[in-house]
Amino acid sequence: MKTAVVTGASSGLGKEFVVELIENHPELDEIWLIARRKERLEGIKQKYPKTKIRAIPLDLAKDESYAEFEKLLKEAKPDIKILVSNAGVGTRGNFDEKDLGSQLNMINLNAKGCVAITRLCLPYMRKGSCIVETCSVCSFVPNPKMAVYSGTKALVLYFSRAIRRELKPRGVNVCALCPGNMASEMAILGEEEGKKSIVNKLPYLDMKKVARNSLKAVQRGRAVYTPGAFYKFYRVASKIFPHKFMILFAEG
Repeated sequence: MKTAVVTGASSGLGKEFVVELIENHPELDEIWLIARRKERLEGIKQKYPKTKIRAIPLDLAKDESYAEFEKLLKEAKPDIKILVSNAGVGTRGNFDEKDLGSQLNMINLNAKGCVAITRLCLPYMRKGSCIVETCSVCSFVPNPKMAVYSGTKALVLYFSRAIRRELKPRGVNVCALCPGNMASEMAILGEEEGKKSIVNKLPYLDMKKVARNSLKAVQRGRAVYTPGAFYKFYRVASKIFPHKFMILFAEG
């Protein structure tokens, strides 16, 4: 059964990926939705009764979720054509002012969860399958006030590019999606009331277009996709100018 798996599927960009898969990928027989909030996943399922959807409530920041998901895979043995590894969380503020628990949770979800889900899905992916790993423009340059977040996204970027090379002989493409600002619930920006960062003034992307174009990019064999002219420029600038300069801009 041709299947797509989407993590972080209950809201924001993840939800847009789900809608895009439903509306424009008729080759799929089933879509698996993974997120913490069961009620939201069920809401999506009820909204699209003609599409075979499996709602899987899991917290990918927790190790026990991986064992549960692995069990589901072994039972269903899906033919995974598309994996969208999109689950993530972020906060903005000085590292020493943030509690340890929230920072470790960010690492567990953004980095560990990404690696775990990808590894668990790979045995069920064949030639022609593809993976979108949701990264961020924050992966290009270390970001003060988003130190852990940008660190986790740098891991996702390097991880994506490395396994893309490893999986090339199998015919499985991996694309790192590196978007900028989006009006999503994750809201890593502007967390301090009354304080405006230059980052908040940067262009906001249309999440529906990001989802659609990301899937097109990965199926065309792209390694990295950065939507938006400004963010494409930022990606190039991060390669040209020293980080000691770029970090000043990233700090805002």
